[in-house]
Amino acid sequence: MRLCITGILLAAALTAADVKYDGAKVHYESYGKGSEAVVFIHGWTCDLTFWRGQAPVYEKRRALLIDLPGHGQSEPAADYSMDRFARAIDAVMRDAGVSKATLVGHSMGGPVVLSYLRLFPQKTSGIVLVDAVLQPARTPEEEAKASAQIEPFLSGFAKPEYRDTMAKMIDGMYSAKTTPAMRAEITAKMVGTPQTVVVGAMRGMFATPGLKESEKYNVPAMVIMNAAQKRDGYEGLLRKSFPNLRSYESWQGVGHFLMMEDPARFNTALEKFLAQR
Repeated sequence: MRLCITGILLAAALTAADVKYDGAKVHYESYGKGSEAVVFIHGWTCDLTFWRGQAPVYEKRRALLIDLPGHGQSEPAADYSMDRFARAIDAVMRDAGVSKATLVGHSMGGPVVLSYLRLFPQKTSGIVLVDAVLQPARTPEEEAKASAQIEPFLSGFAKPEYRDTMAKMIDGMYSAKTTPAMRAEITAKMVGTPQTVVVGAMRGMFATPGLKESEKYNVPAMVIMNAAQKRDGYEGLLRKSFPNLRSYESWQGVGHFLMMEDPARFNTALEKFLAQR
């Protein structure tokens, strides 16, 4: 492991570190001390800086911010399945001396959280889904139909002009609260992701097995969604699998990056959830 202490951030008790998982470097930031932490997991083609608005939360407690494999300062991986991401998170936790965590996942971070929960239930003390969609399980016939419908969408990211395709899609994720500076930063970071990661992570996200009727997890859970996207039946699906779902909120007037657009409101909700656990 290589450690570097950033002097200007010493007051925030930040340790920036790298750990090897399956031969590739995974970069993370560690705050505070202790064996139980809050772990922040970014979305597709994003990185740990997308959580900077949550500094009032993570700077005063044990917390980890992670660049998933292929994202941010982490090195490319052999594949970009949600299970690989989950195992990389576990490697970071072990390296940081964390044995149990509340996982906060934005967007693709939601399927990553689900994969981690499936693999390491005894290490999961709570989950927070931030505009993240978990799918119900499909029959083989439904799976084949969904795959056929998804392929044309995925093919757009495999073309030379994939950055233009991404930029158009990302633009639809913004709201009136997404400032011009925020839009420029988000778009630049996302379209700057290597194409292999763009395609691989999107494919890995779609390939994540859906929630089965028999799946039940009693961990405390909180969900915050963007109300602009209609998700009929989604709360009911989650309440079946997560009977200890303590809060399901649907926010008006925000876009996909709601924790960046309204950090004060988000941080208040997260702090309340963490205090009730």
